[in-house]
Amino acid sequence: MRVYELTRSVIVGTLRIRLWIDGDGGPCEFCEELADELALCASTVATDEDDPLTLAEKLANVLNNITAVEVTDEQGNGAKVRP
Repeated sequence: MRVYELTRSVIVGTLRIRLWIDGDGGPCEFCEELADELALCASTVATDEDDPLTLAEKLANVLNNITAVEVTDEQGNGAKVRP
């Protein structure tokens, strides 16, 4: 069985946020809209004062339908959290 995930990237200050979003079993218009909304939410919740692990954990806890969150700083250091 295939697993579908959509990805979205958001830049907040010096942080790059990458979201993996549950694709709900296949391509669909609703999934694309949901992914866009989750990216927008992530950009409003995030501040570049957060460290990558703390922010990844916060986003994984706050956003539904997320299968993973990765946050990296300007040096490329970061963290990935899977709820």
